[in-house]
Amino acid sequence: MAQLPDPTSGLTGDDRALYDHMASIRAHADGRPQQSAVYTTMFNNPAVTAKVSALGEHIRFHGTLPGDVRELAILRYSAQAGFEYEWAHHQRPARLEGLPDPVLAAVTAGAAPDDPGFAGLRPDQRATLAAIDAVVGGRSIPPAVQDVLTREFGTGGPVELVALCGLYALMGYMTTAFDIEVEDGFPRWQR
Repeated sequence: MAQLPDPTSGLTGDDRALYDHMASIRAHADGRPQQSAVYTTMFNNPAVTAKVSALGEHIRFHGTLPGDVRELAILRYSAQAGFEYEWAHHQRPARLEGLPDPVLAAVTAGAAPDDPGFAGLRPDQRATLAAIDAVVGGRSIPPAVQDVLTREFGTGGPVELVALCGLYALMGYMTTAFDIEVEDGFPRWQR
């Protein structure tokens, strides 16, 4: 069993302040007031948690990408990489950003960007799917895809998408390595 203890009852000073800040800023997106289990586990090393949290907070709440594109990218990456925990935690934010159920189902199924489940997606959303698929596949982002992303979001957009993949890979590795289960009340995928 690779699980780590919950260290949060012993947090003090700056570490407690960071924990409370993280719980507060993420509460509206997760739809619940407590911290997610992955971050609770990471508080076994508060210095690492601070850095990971800063990147996550920037990408999720202050980034270049619009919310629907960001959530589409997170779900696509999580589904393609097989990280159910992150996929489950981003179902609600994706819906809050206006992504419809057929799109969420197509993302989860790993459908190609031209799949009927993606009917009605904008070119930047389709380019996001293709970029994430390239990253997960260990390939260069195709020039035509990067052109769409750069035109819509500037050169920072594709950089942010790749950084997002790195962040959610790290989160996925944490949940896998430490046997962190999807908490009650979150959806489970049917694959």
